Amino acid sequence: MEPSEGSHPSPGDEPDAGAVAAALASLGREHRQVIVCTFYGHLSADDAAARLGISVRDLKRRARAALEEINRILEERGVHVPRQAGV
Repeated sequence: MEPSEGSHPSPGDEPDAGAVAAALASLGREHRQVIVCTFYGHLSADDAAARLGISVRDLKRRARAALEEINRILEERGVHVPRQAGV
């Protein structure tokens, strides 16, 4: 059964933390730093960009590329990656 539009995946549909950690470790340094600062460090875009010495625009560009790379790595490893509506 396909999820209806606007529905959220159940926790069992999420990739396991080990698979995500392995994908994160596979990223290049610049992409990994952005993910660590923003997602794990809970820094705003402005604060993360300042910490990394880059513009907010570059931070957002790197974050998007990093997330795309993580998704690609997980899918290559056979890990189902749920997609959010509108993404």
